[in-house]
Amino acid sequence: MARSLSYGDAARLLGGGPEHRAVAALDRLTGGLLLTGTGTGVEFALSLFDAKGELARLCGELLSGLGDRLCGLRRYDRTERLEAARMIIMLTAFFEAVAESGVELPFTADELRMDRALQVGFVTRSSLPAARLGELVPMLVSVHKFGLSLGEGPNPGFPGLLQYYQHEGVQITYFLRELAELHGRADAIGPEFEQVMTSTVPELAVQRYEDLFLRLATEFPEVAFWTARAERAAIQQEVRDTRAGLARLGGVLASVADGRPPGERRQALAQRYQSVLTRPMVPSDEAADGFAVPSAGDAYIDPRYRAAGVSRGDPVDEESWWRDHPVRDSLQDFLIGHLTSTTAVMCPLIVLGLPGSGKSLLTKVLSARLPPSDFMVVRVVLREVPADTDLQSQIEYAIRDATGETLTWPAVSRAAGDALPVVLLDGFDELLQATGASQTDYLEHVVHFQEREADQGRPVAVMVTTRTAVADRARIPLVGAVAVRLEPFDDDQVRSWLEVWNKVNAPRVAARRLRPLPAEVALRHPELAGQPLLLFMLAVYDAADNALQRDDAGLDQAELYERILVRFAEREAGKIPGHDLTAEEELHRLSVVALAMFNRGRLWASEEEIDADLGALLGLAPARRPGSDFRRPVTPAQAAIGRFFFVHKAQAVQADVRLITCEFLHATFGEYLTARLLVRELEELGAAAGASRWRQRVDHGFLQAVLSFEPLTKRGQIIMFLTLLIAGLPKGTRTALRELLLISFHSALRPWAGSTGHDYAPADLPVPARHAAYSANLLLLAVLVGGPVTGRELFPEACHPVAEWRRHALLWKSQFGFEGWQGLVATLRLERTWHEDEREVVIGLGMGMALMPDPSWTYAFPPGGGWQLFDGEELRRENHFACDLGGDVAWHALEPFTATRPGDMFTTGFGAVHGSETESLAHALITLWTVSGDPYRADALEAAYARCLAHVPQPAVALELAMLSLVLRQMAADADRVSLGLRTRMHGLTHLHMMRFSGKEERLIREWLRDLNVPEGSERPELE
Repeated sequence: MARSLSYGDAARLLGGGPEHRAVAALDRLTGGLLLTGTGTGVEFALSLFDAKGELARLCGELLSGLGDRLCGLRRYDRTERLEAARMIIMLTAFFEAVAESGVELPFTADELRMDRALQVGFVTRSSLPAARLGELVPMLVSVHKFGLSLGEGPNPGFPGLLQYYQHEGVQITYFLRELAELHGRADAIGPEFEQVMTSTVPELAVQRYEDLFLRLATEFPEVAFWTARAERAAIQQEVRDTRAGLARLGGVLASVADGRPPGERRQALAQRYQSVLTRPMVPSDEAADGFAVPSAGDAYIDPRYRAAGVSRGDPVDEESWWRDHPVRDSLQDFLIGHLTSTTAVMCPLIVLGLPGSGKSLLTKVLSARLPPSDFMVVRVVLREVPADTDLQSQIEYAIRDATGETLTWPAVSRAAGDALPVVLLDGFDELLQATGASQTDYLEHVVHFQEREADQGRPVAVMVTTRTAVADRARIPLVGAVAVRLEPFDDDQVRSWLEVWNKVNAPRVAARRLRPLPAEVALRHPELAGQPLLLFMLAVYDAADNALQRDDAGLDQAELYERILVRFAEREAGKIPGHDLTAEEELHRLSVVALAMFNRGRLWASEEEIDADLGALLGLAPARRPGSDFRRPVTPAQAAIGRFFFVHKAQAVQADVRLITCEFLHATFGEYLTARLLVRELEELGAAAGASRWRQRVDHGFLQAVLSFEPLTKRGQIIMFLTLLIAGLPKGTRTALRELLLISFHSALRPWAGSTGHDYAPADLPVPARHAAYSANLLLLAVLVGGPVTGRELFPEACHPVAEWRRHALLWKSQFGFEGWQGLVATLRLERTWHEDEREVVIGLGMGMALMPDPSWTYAFPPGGGWQLFDGEELRRENHFACDLGGDVAWHALEPFTATRPGDMFTTGFGAVHGSETESLAHALITLWTVSGDPYRADALEAAYARCLAHVPQPAVALELAMLSLVLRQMAADADRVSLGLRTRMHGLTHLHMMRFSGKEERLIREWLRDLNVPEGSERPELE
C-alpha cells in the first residue's frame, strides 16, 4: 500500500536523492536521522539551537524552483512532491519559530557532545527507552496521528498543527533534560526553557506555517483544498464562480493539469462519461406528461456533507455517531483535496447517503468532470457487473461496457500514462443487499487491490458509494479509510434546484397557464424536499395541474401521500397499451410489497420474496407482458414495482443470475402503503361487520395473516399514518370495527385453524411470537379505532383482568425484543385505576408518564386498609429467576435495606399514611434522607418526619424498634431544623419504648435524645 511520507522521504523527493547537497547537509546536521533513522538524535537536538538558521535555509533550498521541477510529472508524482513540500514547510516553520523565539541552550553544544560509549549509555537509560527516540525527532513523527492529512481537529484552518508542534516541544525539552542530566547538569533545562518550547515556539510555528502554506497554495491551487482553509479569500478569488454540477472541480483540476493529452482509450472513456452531462437526470420515459427533465449537468446541486476518518468498528450507519462531525458545504472542494492527496491511493473513499440522495448521480457527474489530461476514470455500476467475481474482473467488465473493447486492467492502467486512475464503485449496498453476507469483506479487497497497484507502480484512487443503512454490514478497513455522508438539501439548495426545474419547464407552464412551483411550497414537506430524487417527485406531481400548490395548505401528510401515489399509479397505468389495472389495484399490489418489507423487519425485500407474498395474499402468478406472447412472463413482483421510479431496485449478477431487491426511495412511502393496506382491510371488515348480526362470522383471516409477524409499533410513522387514515372512516364503521377487533383479541392466543392467508410466511417465527404480534396489533388497532379500552373489555371472562393483562404484557416483552417492546410501551398509555373494589387498567394511545406505583393498587388492598407485610425473599427469587432488568435495578438500589431480616421488612412492609395514602417503610425513610440532605427543601422536612413517625407502631417489634432508631438518629442530626413540637413527639414516643432497648443501643438512644434539645418537662408520652 502507498504509505504516508516521512520527512526523510519528503527531502529525498524534493532534493532528487541523498546525493543532493541540501539533503546531505540536513542529514549531517540531524545526526543521520533524516535518511537512515539510525542516529541517536543527539546531533539533531543540539543542531536545532546551534544551527537553526542553517536548518531553515536548507529546507528552503529544497523548495526553491519547485514549480519547474513539477512540470511534466504524472498526476500522482506531482501529488507526492506537493505532499513532500507541505511536510518540509512544517519543518521549516518549526526551525524558523525556534530562531524567532530567541531561545538558547544554557550551555554550549560542545559541552554536551558525546563519544560513542556515552551515546550507547544514553540510549539504554531506563528513563528514556530507545523505542521512544523515534518520537523525539520531528523527521520521524507521522503527522497522521495529529489528523493533519484528513482535515480533522480543533484548528479550523490547519487542524492538529498546534498540537503537533507542542508535542515536538515537549519531546525535545525532555530529550535535552535527559542529556543534561547525563552530564551532571540536571537543573540546566528549567521551567522557563520548557515554557518557550511548549508554548511560544508552537504558536510562532503555526503562524509561520500559515504564511508558507499560503505561498504554496497560491502557486499550486490544489494544495488549498487539502485543509479547511480553502475558503480563504486569497485562495478562493479565482475559483468561487459556480457551485452547481461539480463545475468548479473540473475547472480547478484542469487548471493544474500537467499531463500529456489523453490517449485513445483514455479519451474514449472520458467521452462516454462526459455525455451524461447533457442527458436527463432521470430516464426520459419519466417525461410522458410532456414536462422537461433537466440535464444532469444543470440539475446536479453540490451536496452538503459530513466527513470523517473511519476504522473498523465505527458505527457509520448511526445518526448519533455522525453528530460529532460538522456539516460542511461544497463537496467538490473536499473531492479536489482528496483526489490530489496521497490519501486517495491508500484507502477507498466511502460515500454514504440515503436512497435518492444523489450518490449514483454524483459518480456520473464526477466521472464527467474529472479532466482526462490528469485522471482516467472507470465507473463501475456494481448492479450491472458479476457479483461473484473479483474486483479487477468487475472493473474490466465495466470498461468493456463503456467502450466495447475487452481490455485487461494492467493494460488500461498503463494506458493511463501520466493520469491517475480513479475507480468509482457505485452501489456497494446493492451487492450487500442482493448477495447477503458474501460481500462483507469487499472493502478489504478494495484496499488489497490498491496496495497491489501501488507496489506495481500503478497507484489508483477508489471511491465506493453505499446506502447508510447497510454500511454496518461491511467490514471497514482497519485504518486510513475516509467516509463522507451526503446530507439532505437545505432550503437554499431546494430553491436552487427548483430554479433549474422551473426554468426548463417555463414554456410548458406558460402554455398550460400553470404556475411555477415555489420553493416555499416544497419546503413544507422537508421529508421529501430534502432528497433530490424525491424533490423531483414533488415537482412532477405538481407539474400536471399545480396539484401540490392548489391543495397543499389543507392536506395532512397521509392525504398528500395518497394523492401523489394515486397520481403516479394513474400515470404509469396510462403508459401501457391494454393495461387493465386501476390505480387502486396498482397501489394495493404496491402495498403488499411494502408489507413484505415490514413483516421481514427490513426496509427492503427481494423480488423472490415479493413474488411469494403476492402469490400468498393476492393469488397472483406470472403473466404475459402486454402486447407480446413470446417474451418470458412477468413475475408478480415485476408487475407491481417495475413502473414506479420511487421504488429503488438493487441488483447484482451472480452465477449469471440477476439477484434483485427492492426498496422505497423514502421509508415513509412503504410505511404509508402498509398503513393504507391495513385501513382498506379494516374498512371492508367494518362494513361487513356492520351488516352482520354475528360479528364472529366475519372472515378476518387476511388481517390475522398480515398482523402476526411484526408489531406495528416498531415504526412510529405507520402509527401516525394509521391515526390519520382511521380518522377518515365513518363513525358507524369505526364502532363496528371496535367490537370486531375486541372479539378477535379475545381469541388471539388460541390456536388458529382454517383461516385465510395461512400460506403467507414472510418470516419463520415460533408460534408464541406470531400470537404475540397478532394480539398486540389487534389491541393497537382497537385503540386507534375506538379510543381507550379497559381490562374488562379485553378479558371479559377473567376474574382478575389485571392478571390477564400482565400475562399478555409478559408475552409481548418476551417475544418482541428490545426495539419492538420499547415501541409498544412508547405508543400505548396505561392507566391503573379501580372498578368498584377491583383493580382495573385502561389502555389508550400516547406516551403516558411513568408514574410511581401505588402499593395499595399493586397488592390489591383498598386505600387505608391498614398494615401489610409480604415475603421479600419470594419476590427477590422471582426476579432473579426471570432475569428482569427493571427488577434488578430496583432490588440493587434497595440492597442496603435487604441486608438484614428487619431490613427486608422495610422494603416489603406497607402501611397507610394520613388515611388514604399507602407507602412502604423504605419509601418513607429514603424520602426523609433525601429531603434532609437538601438544604433547599426545609419546608418538606417536617412532613417527611411526620410520615416516618406514622409508621412506627408496627406489629413486628424488631421492625418497630429499628424504624424508631433510624428516625431518632436522623432527627438528632436535624434538631436545629425541626420544630420543637415534632422533636417533643419523637422524645415521648422513644421513652415509651425505652425499656426494649438495652446495652450499647440504649446508650446511643439516650445520646440522640439529648441531641433533640427538648426542654425538661415538655415530653409527651404519646403521639398526637
